[in-house]
Formats: sequence, structure tokens, C-alpha cells
Amino acid sequence: MMEEIKEEVNPYPADEAGVEKGDVVKMVAEPDRMKDKKGITGSTLKIIAIVTMFIDHVGAAVIEHYMNLLYLNDADYCRDLITSKVPGLWAEWMGDIAAVQNIDMIFRAIGRIAFPIFCFLLVEGFLHTRNVKKYLIRLLIFAFISDIPFDLAFFAEIGLGHQNVFFTLFLGVSALACIDYVRHKDKDSFNGFYKFLGKIGVVIAGVLGALAMATCMIGYIVEAILSGLISVYEWIPGMIPGLILGLIVGIVAYLLKTRNWDEEKKIKLSASLFATLFFFTLAEVVCTDYGGWGVLAVIAIYAFRNAKSNGFVWGVTALTIMNLFEGVAFLDLIAVKRYNGKRGRQMKYFFYAFYPVHLFLLFLIRYWFFGF
Repeated sequence: MMEEIKEEVNPYPADEAGVEKGDVVKMVAEPDRMKDKKGITGSTLKIIAIVTMFIDHVGAAVIEHYMNLLYLNDADYCRDLITSKVPGLWAEWMGDIAAVQNIDMIFRAIGRIAFPIFCFLLVEGFLHTRNVKKYLIRLLIFAFISDIPFDLAFFAEIGLGHQNVFFTLFLGVSALACIDYVRHKDKDSFNGFYKFLGKIGVVIAGVLGALAMATCMIGYIVEAILSGLISVYEWIPGMIPGLILGLIVGIVAYLLKTRNWDEEKKIKLSASLFATLFFFTLAEVVCTDYGGWGVLAVIAIYAFRNAKSNGFVWGVTALTIMNLFEGVAFLDLIAVKRYNGKRGRQMKYFFYAFYPVHLFLLFLIRYWFFGF
């Protein structure tokens, strides 16, 4: 039977063949068996991420604060504090700090699954959205809404020292918007600024790369010194991510300088590198959750958007460079490989609302139990 041919408006960003958003294109209707394609939908992935994120935050916002309480007080004090709220809740392991640490590690390990999935879905959303500006505005609005619950849940006080994950996602999409804009510009439309950008791409890469690397390294060293970790054997490992970033930037800068690429390719690569390093550094400076490495994970997934599993691997690799513990997220590949490209249930605002609400509830639970 012949496949049905239909004309419809292309809702997605331009592909490699040059089809733009809004163009009328001829598309082959999928056979019925493709419409019923099995696998995991985007909404199922989102549920997996939300559940694992919640488990992670129980560890970070409640269990780790309880660990601090155990460090400062004996088990009898903690038992009396807990049983005064819920009689009979006390268990022997709750007074054993080693047992509590193990439980916390399990919760936090499960939580590593969440963020890379959100990055993956963020890129999918960017590729399919009809209005990137509205997408960015929505992320920014919920970033501000979530800021106070985030501070209360994790730091027990309101401050400007750390920013929640919505700011990371906002900066990630901002970087994608810049990269995508340059990627789809015609060679003839490049003005003097873009041509200048192409010619000094190596300089830009070097300066921003050094700044991003320094931000990673200096921030860690200062934190280590303030925490009393002044031994060289303790703070040098924390410098490794910054050194790796510098090496990557150096390699890209070398390729821009030595490869016999045409001007258009150099301009696009230089501009993309500029956007990547700019938003990486910005995330590090304002201390967003996952920092610049979270932004880099988003960009890596986008860069390999036509091979989703490969992109996801590179995204998790970026996070693992930041912290080896993030390597647990490679388990996400089991679910990502089964992703069928379908949206699934309409859950557009569920995560947006769930994030600040569950953080505030965890703060209230901890405050009710421990008074802080």
C-alpha cells in the first residue's frame, strides 16, 4: 500500500537540509505500526527524573542536616528530639552516624540519575518549541520562584551564595539559542562582527577558556582554604576539572588555528565556543546548581542531537569530570536508549511547580523535626 503524502507546516528548528520553521514541507505519514511505537515517552522520563530528584533532595535537605545534628550531639539527644515529634519513630540505626551516612549516600547516588535526564528533556524541548523566548522566560520565572525554597531546603537561610537548577537550565537554553542562531545564518549574512569573531576565534577561546578554568579552580581553592582543607593533597584533586576544561579549550583553539577550514566554518565554531564558554563561566560565577558543568552537559547533548544516546553519554561525561559521583548517571542510558521521541502525557507545568513546592515541604519537615 502506498504511503500517504501530506503537506504540513514544519514546527521544528531547521534541519541540516535547510528546512526552516514554518516552511510548508511534504512529509510521509508514518505507518500505523510507527504511530504505536513502543518505548519510553518523554513524560515517563520526566517521572523517573522527578522521583529520583525527590529521593536525592530528601538526602540533601533532611538526612544530611540530621547527620550534622548527630555530629554535634549524642544519640540520646537526637532520639529525644525525634520521639518528641513522632513517638516510636526512633530506630537503633538512627543513632549510628555511619549507618546514616550510608543511607545518605544511597539516596544521593539515586539522585544522580535525575539531572542528566532533565538536561536531555530540556534539549528535546528546545528542539521542538515554537517560541524559544517564551521557553526562556518560563525557566527564568520559575528560577526566581524557586530561589527561596532552594535556599531554605539546602542552606537553612536565604542568601545569594547559590542559585537553583532552573538558573542552570536557563543558561543552558540561552547558550543553545545563541549557538543555534549562528548555526543557521547564511554565509552572505555574516556582518563585520561575525567575520571579526572568526578571525580572532583563537584569542577568544584562550581568554574565555582561561577565565572559565580559573573560575573553576580558584573557587574550589578558596572554598577548600575556608573549610580548613589546606593540604595540597586535598585541594589539588578539585582543580582537575578546571585543568581538563583548559585542555579541551586549548585543543579546540589549536584546531581553529591550524585546520584549513573555510571562513564560515571558523566563524560558526568560534561563535559557538564563545557562547559555550561565556555561559559556562557565568554559571560558575553566580554559583548555579551544577555550575558551568551543568550548562556544558546541556550543550553536549545538543551537539549530538542526531545521535541521542551518544549526546547523553557526552553530557554525563561532562558532569563526571566535575564530580566522579555523577558517573552513576550512566545508568540512565537504559531508559534513554528506549526513548521513542514521543511527548507522552501533558505534564508541561508539573515539574515547574513540583520543584519549588517539594523543596519548601522538605524544609518544613526538617524544621518541624529539628528546628532549623
